[in-house]
Amino acid sequence: MGTPDESYDKGVEYRLAGNEALILDSDLFYTLALQNYYNALLHLKALGGTKEKEKYKEASDTQLVMIYNNMTAVFAKQERWDRVLFYAKKASELDPKNTKTKFRMGQAYLRLENVDEAKTLLEQVLAENPGDALVKQELSKVAVANKQREEKEKMIYRAMMTKLAQENERDESK
Repeated sequence: MGTPDESYDKGVEYRLAGNEALILDSDLFYTLALQNYYNALLHLKALGGTKEKEKYKEASDTQLVMIYNNMTAVFAKQERWDRVLFYAKKASELDPKNTKTKFRMGQAYLRLENVDEAKTLLEQVLAENPGDALVKQELSKVAVANKQREEKEKMIYRAMMTKLAQENERDESK
């Protein structure tokens, strides 16, 4: 693999190639983008080995967060929300305050029907970026999802009460 500096540079090169493929915005190029991001991860995760790990940690972690966030973008375009959440969590482990990471996690939680978690994360992002239209759009989807959930719960309770009333009527008529 060469020296740690060469490995770092190669990892960055793969990340940038992945970014170029992502910009082309098609399924074929999403696959190419992911291949480049995976190769970048291979070069950057083991950077410095055990002897020089601390020397490269900060720079490597910064690159890894960018790669994980870019991977979440690809998976979001493919609507693979479980993968979005997986890689957003990886990015969050390295940089818990990253707003792009929180936004993607919020998107993923919403699509995976964990509305409360989505709302919490998206509200944090909105507090940091009050004018962000995309965050506001996602929060409006949260509101719709909450309303749908409430309506569903009402229907379930209504059905339960109707069934109880019918059973009581049958018991009373015996």
